[in-house]
Amino acid sequence: MKKILMFGFRDLGEIMKIAAAAERCGAELQPVGRESCTLTLEALSQGKTGGASSVPIGKMLVFCGLDRELDALLVSLRQAGIVCLKAVLTPNNRTWTPERLYRELERERRTMGGR
Repeated sequence: MKKILMFGFRDLGEIMKIAAAAERCGAELQPVGRESCTLTLEALSQGKTGGASSVPIGKMLVFCGLDRELDALLVSLRQAGIVCLKAVLTPNNRTWTPERLYRELERERRTMGGR
């Protein structure tokens, strides 16, 4: 299933822009609340919710099953002015929690000089 997991967005305008980009590529937009951030990315991609988390996660999008649509989706998000961390659900990170992925993306961003 084509899905975008969305973390940490509060601004309705940004959410609507992401929803429009998701719709154009045939993906479902799934906002993930803090209470579900102890689940794995794979569980979240399957629509599971629950748990308990007090760890705030900043703005992040995780793309699930969007291999062919990814380039066009990234262009749409860039044109819409959406700035956040982005990742693709992979066999390597599917067992990670959102917090772990966020920390890894932040580390990579710092290592690459903020690009």
